[in-house]
Parts: sequence; structure tokens; C-alpha cells
Amino acid sequence: MITSNFQPKPTLDAAQRTLMAEAFQVTRHLTNGSGDAHLQQRWQQRLYELQATLQGFAHPICREDCPVETIPVNVRQAFAEAIALLKHYYELGGAVWQGTVSSITLSQYKVEATPAESFTFAIPQLCQQFQLATEVQEQMTTLLQTVDRKVVQQKQIIQAALTNVGLLPNLKSAPPAAPLILFQHLFGDIPIPVEAIAVLFTETQIYFCIDYSDNQLRDSAVWEQLSEIERERIQQFLESLSNFKFEQFRHFPSFSFSDPASIDAAWSARLAQASDLSQSQILQTLSHSVSILPTKDAEKYLLHDIWGHNWQSMLTQFRGDYQILASCSDPLRPAETAYTGYGPLTCREIFQRQGEQVSVDAERARLFFQGEVRQRLGLMFTHLIGEMVADVAEFKFIWDRPELSEQLPCSSSLKENPTKLDFAFADLDFLFLRVLQPLLDIKLSILEESVLEQELLAEWGRLGESIQSLEARVSLKQAIAQLYQIFFEEYWLTCLPTITGNTSIYADVIANLVHLQNVINTLFTDVSLHTLADVPFQTLLLLFMGCYCSGDSYEEFWQVDDAIAQYFIPCYRQLSQLINN
Repeated sequence: MITSNFQPKPTLDAAQRTLMAEAFQVTRHLTNGSGDAHLQQRWQQRLYELQATLQGFAHPICREDCPVETIPVNVRQAFAEAIALLKHYYELGGAVWQGTVSSITLSQYKVEATPAESFTFAIPQLCQQFQLATEVQEQMTTLLQTVDRKVVQQKQIIQAALTNVGLLPNLKSAPPAAPLILFQHLFGDIPIPVEAIAVLFTETQIYFCIDYSDNQLRDSAVWEQLSEIERERIQQFLESLSNFKFEQFRHFPSFSFSDPASIDAAWSARLAQASDLSQSQILQTLSHSVSILPTKDAEKYLLHDIWGHNWQSMLTQFRGDYQILASCSDPLRPAETAYTGYGPLTCREIFQRQGEQVSVDAERARLFFQGEVRQRLGLMFTHLIGEMVADVAEFKFIWDRPELSEQLPCSSSLKENPTKLDFAFADLDFLFLRVLQPLLDIKLSILEESVLEQELLAEWGRLGESIQSLEARVSLKQAIAQLYQIFFEEYWLTCLPTITGNTSIYADVIANLVHLQNVINTLFTDVSLHTLADVPFQTLLLLFMGCYCSGDSYEEFWQVDDAIAQYFIPCYRQLSQLINN
């Protein structure tokens, strides 16, 4: 997994594996909840102790200069991109926001000044300092042009939507029903009372705050005034917000439920006309730009989403991975393609047909499984990194405003840490088997045909082969059963979700998460490093992680902790030299 540019990772010994296994189990207890406050408090304390013990499990951090040519090219490029994108980070955050609901965390979030001209460098300067080739310079130029265009369009569409309902240009003079009108344009005619809904918006995102709990409005007087039909419609809608679906990932960074098909078509057409954009652009942008929060929990999510996730969608490749992640629970199809060390391999190529007999190429099946696991876990790694970076961005509020720490609700037992090991473990626990499920959950029945069977038979039929005989169809079912048996054997050998096993990728993922979080926690809180150059050190660290993990998400997950530990400060010192020169 690790290239020659990086030092070997420290090996987990039995004691460390035991500690991580305990931390994982404690996280499960905390996530599930026992209802016993005293027991929950004991688990929280134990997790805090475990995290402190595991903090020493990390790479040594290089704090000295090193020749720029000794830094891997992909590290140098990611760092240069992070510098070039710094101005957009602030532009996409919550420095400019308004709302019919207040937020003490947003209003008190410390925003560094927009990067000054003294370190807003031209791409040629950055490429020269970091010794990047001409083609890299061209890639960076194209990247910046693309981001510039996307940001302008995003702002244009959000402004058009808000202006149309009267929330802009002057929020103070907006009609009281404006938040509800906007909400119903986006989600349909849900009969939310005006007094139960508020809106908060930045230049690029919209957040609705609905005052609800347990799938009904919290104000009992308002709730009782509604008809039974109205209450039922509201309950159904609110219940849908809490049901996890992979489809939600398609709307990253908002994880919203604003499906383009549900947006008022006539209204979106008017917005398109007003903004001189296509209706398709309007619909797609809005479906990625709208979130719904319970009013009572809004402070728990606003910083995390606005300063943590929003910039990721335009300044990294995370959105593309989330788009694919949204469909990872779909059943296997013949066209499913795994990228192996021998090239791409489709699911249909695993099956071989001779007359009425269908068989499975076992070697291809194993290669396909390994390639699919790599791809699927890579998508999960993007989510783990994205959430981790958002947690760190949120923590910056506590770092800068410790006196206001209580104003930021946090479900983590490690609120005082930049990263949240319990959140990372919980996400891994929740997603690991779910992203692999189509490889492990066999769909075979004598009474009906699975999607894989239907599509394989249809393809063979188009090729003129017989697909009607019972013998061929039974043989195909037997081949699929054999395929899943091979998949299960591979899963048992390499993917079993255990921490104490020596061959499980699951344990390796957990160890790498601990490595990564430890190096981030150290650098983010080391004040001696933050003034080496006149650039926001902490923000640049977040951007670097996003830029570095924007290619091969699987491979980069295993390397990003090494890249940060060994090369982030040397790169930062190179930036200091550029500024001082």
C-alpha cells in the first residue's frame, strides 16, 4: 500500500490491537445508547482515556526543512493547489450569512482575513517554488478556472432563488411567509405552519430550520391546530428525513432530500430565465445546496456543514465519489466493472457459457472481488476523510473561542479534540458491510430471477443464444451460487470485520484512522507551527487533506497520514520562503 516515498507504518502489536478493539466496542455502546446516564458517562470517560493512550501511536512529524525535490510530486502538487484555492475556502464558507433564525456559533466563528496579496500567488510562482512541471501548471490553471466558474454560478443561482421569494435583497423587509414559500418550491406542498419554519443562508447554501422532534412539531398549540390530514403529511415528510438511504449521498455536500424531480418546475424555469442559466443547471445546483435541520439541533450541524463540507464539494473531487457511493447498494449487474492489476474486468466476463451450461472463471471472480472491494472501500474512505476534515473545521470554533465551547453541541465524547475517533469508528462500523453488501448478499430464487440473471440472459439473447431452456437458466443460478461462494471465501480471508485478526483489512483501516487522527491532532494544536508563514496554518492543513485525497481515494487513504507527518511542515516552510522572497 505504501510507496517508496513514505516510511513504513509502525506495526500494531497485540496490546495496541486490544486497545483499539476496546475503543471500538465502547464507541458501539455510546452510539447505541443504554439509557443509563451513569453508564454512558463511564463509557465516555473510558473512551477519552483510550484515545489519550492511542495518541502516541503515530508517525514522527518532520519539523525541519528538506530539499523540495525530495518531497513526492503528488504532495507538492496538492500543497500548491491548497494555496491556490485558499481564497475560495473563505468564499464558500459562512463569512457572509443571514437568516430568520440566529446562530451564535456562526456569528462567533473566527474567520481569518481573506488571503492578502502578499501570499496570493500566481500559479507559475507556486509551480516554480515547488518545482512542478509545465503540465502540472496547466492542470492547476484549468482547476482554478473551473472552480471560479462553479463558484460564480453557485452564487448566482442561490441569489436568484432567495430574491424570487423576497429574502433578498433585504431580509428585514422579507414577507413572513418567505421561508415557507421557498421551502414549498423545493419540497412540494408540505403544510408546515409559517411559525414552525425558519431559514438561514450563505452565498452558496440554504438551510431550513423546522421546529420538530419525534416527527411532529414541538409547539403543541400549533400542532393541534392542524388537521389530521396535515399532521399526517408532515409526519410522513419528517419521518423520511431520518431514514438513511445511500441516495442521500448524491446530494453532497448537503445530504439533502431536495430531489430535482420534486422542485417546482415552473418556479425553476423562472429562475433559469432570471439568471440566464439552463433549468437543468438550476435543478442540479439546488439539489446540492439545500439542507433541513431540526431547530433545536441546528447549532450542532451549521458549522460542520457550512465550514466543514461545503468547500469540499467544489475544491476537491469528493462530490464525484459521493455520487458513486449513492449507488453502491445497487445489486450487481453484468456491466459492473472492477479495476484490477490486470486491467478492467466486468462482471459478465466472469461467466462462461458453453451450450446450455454456464460456469464461473474462479480466478476472474477473485480478481473482480478484490477490485470491487478496493473501489467500494475507496468511496467509503472519501466519506471518512470528508467527515474527519469537517469535524476539524468545526473544532476550530472551540480552539478560537474556548469560552463559548458550551454553545457548540457535540455528540462526540472527544469534543475537545480536533478529530473525533468515536465518530470515525461509528461511520466505519455503519458503512463497511453496507458498501460491500452487493458482493455478499446473494439474490437467488427458484421463483424469480435476480437483476444479474435478467440482464445476463437478455445480453445472451441479443447475441442469438438460447435463453429459454430450463437447463440454461438453472445452470446460470448454479454459477451465480458458485460466484457468491468464491466472494464469501475472499471476504472471509481478507475483509472480516475484526480488529484482532492479523489479515483483516478492517483492522488495517482502523489503525490507519488512528494514525491519521493523531497526526492531525498534533499539528492542528501545535501553536509553535502556526506562525511559520503568514498563512492560516490550520485552514491550509484542511485544504491540503482535501486536495491530496482527490484522486485514487483508496491509495491516498493509506498514504495521507504519512504525507502530512513527513512533508506538510517542509512544504509550509517552502511557502514561507516564497513569501519572504
